[in-house]
Amino acid sequence: MKILHISDTHIGEKDHYNEESLRIALKEIEDNDINMLIHSGDLTQDGNLKYYKKAREIFDEIEIPYIIIPGNHDKRSGGLSLFKEYFGSPNGVFESQDAVVIYVDSAVPDTDVGRVGMVKYDMIKEALAENSSKPIKIVVLHHHTVPIPKAGRERNVLSNAGDLLELFLKADVDLVLSGHRHYPNVHRIENTVFVNAGTTSDKKTRYGDINSYNLIQIEENRLKVKTKRVDGSKKEKCFPRTDKRIFYEFGEKIFRVAHLSNTFISSSSKFLQTHFFNALKIINSLDCDLAIHCGGIVEEGINQNYELAKNYLDKFDMPVIYTPAGRDINYLGYELFSEYFGKMVQSYDSEDILFQGVSSAQYDSPEGYIGETQREKLFEKLENSKPTFNSVFLHHNILPIPHAREKGLLEDSGDFLREIVNKKIDLVLTGTSSHPSAMKIGDTIVVNANSMSSVYQRSRYGNSFNVIDIYEKVIVVYEINSLWGNRKILGVWERNNLKEV
Repeated sequence: MKILHISDTHIGEKDHYNEESLRIALKEIEDNDINMLIHSGDLTQDGNLKYYKKAREIFDEIEIPYIIIPGNHDKRSGGLSLFKEYFGSPNGVFESQDAVVIYVDSAVPDTDVGRVGMVKYDMIKEALAENSSKPIKIVVLHHHTVPIPKAGRERNVLSNAGDLLELFLKADVDLVLSGHRHYPNVHRIENTVFVNAGTTSDKKTRYGDINSYNLIQIEENRLKVKTKRVDGSKKEKCFPRTDKRIFYEFGEKIFRVAHLSNTFISSSSKFLQTHFFNALKIINSLDCDLAIHCGGIVEEGINQNYELAKNYLDKFDMPVIYTPAGRDINYLGYELFSEYFGKMVQSYDSEDILFQGVSSAQYDSPEGYIGETQREKLFEKLENSKPTFNSVFLHHNILPIPHAREKGLLEDSGDFLREIVNKKIDLVLTGTSSHPSAMKIGDTIVVNANSMSSVYQRSRYGNSFNVIDIYEKVIVVYEINSLWGNRKILGVWERNNLKEV
């Protein structure tokens, strides 16, 4: 199956719309024997009748099947009714013998916000279930599910991106296509490839980029994504359709980490003391080499909470390193954190293993941000240390978390995530949104911890913490219930250094 993926054409006046760029992209249909055209939204500049008519004229020339969904610009000033008149339903399912394409309108009228509500979420879920036997499964949305680099502050990821991400991975979706941010990007999470298109013909590009589009080829055993700029330059990525998930030999276990977050230590009822001390007892019995606390140490940054936290956390039998959450450094916490637990940026470094902290917390704010300067220092240190195993830990999540509206996502997550994946960092540990999550993006495993001992947690499994075993050949992530000690596996993955080049 060959797909031409375009997006954000913004058909309108010449001061921002470049029709020549769109024509270059559409010429690929004939030149490359394309089977399907998919446009992932922002067809027009502002949902104006004049521009819908122009768009209709252009796409009337297309002789292959195509799918177009609306973007936030198409729904301005009541533009959705015009979209339906000229291009049909904004939601639907396209089926062929070998493939299913589920397309959904994620735009909210007269805003830039992206959201897939419960009705459309259920539509996607049902369509994937009904077409589970199809060899190729594709989902199309305007807004992105995974943060995009070089797109500024991350504020337009789908508000329920975590639930959608979980659904796509469980249903073995091959391909998720989106646009919106005017910058092309490709990530593979587990066996699903997420492709974001740049703008095909709008003059508002990012970082000095030019108009672009994607050529996607899906074969039996591999999926190829070629991003082409209108000047003829191109960049191609190739992915296997499935990954090996059965391991017969782990090798020797070389390190064990307890990964915890959101203990919320205080004298209030929001802190579940019994859960904390049961979890402490379990962790001390597991022969861990290190504990990493990814923020939310105390309920609020005040003296009595820090005094309690220091007393309780000193009872761990192994070294503990910390990174703060916003609540840890509010009120007096900015000074108390350093007084009781040391530097804001901490690390554990042995001959072969490095766990490097990053401070993403902002004073008196729940928002997370790292910034270019700290990113540069982080990756410079990782580059110079060159251990066998590299890990980074921070409080805010860099991938969407299920069952949580995306307000814990790092504001510069797109740039940070892109660099983490490019540099093949082995493991990233996070601790916001109070829901356990573990997945592999590229060659990097990203693990989020649930709340260990707070009433604010989102898992039906109950309060929990993670244990991560690093073997010679694989990494295993467990979630362990804080109160009862029940254990379940969140994932098993092959180590980076064993990947074939």
